[in-house]
Amino acid sequence: MDITDATNIMLYAANCQDGRPGYAVWHIFCAVDAFLLRKFIREYCGFIGSGDPIHSQTVYLTPDLLELLFRIYGIRPYTIYHYPNQVVYIPAYCAHQVSYDVNVQVPC
Repeated sequence: MDITDATNIMLYAANCQDGRPGYAVWHIFCAVDAFLLRKFIREYCGFIGSGDPIHSQTVYLTPDLLELLFRIYGIRPYTIYHYPNQVVYIPAYCAHQVSYDVNVQVPC
């Protein structure tokens, strides 16, 4: 979560093992959901550290956790599959996570 808008440009990604182009998976949350997202991370992800759980960079919401977040609070992030030569825009105050996951199935 940043206090300014951000753009992320992917210049290169190694191919997946099956030869498909490499990519990153972004989950971007609406800024208005930050309070409940923090509560969820504390209550369901075991965050006990000091400071802001969103900024801690110690929790990654897996597909199962994202589904639980939706069932409990009705929060669903925007999911973006980011390929080389593409830009992802992240609005200010929107919590986000990014990962390269070879197990994620890209929708057709």
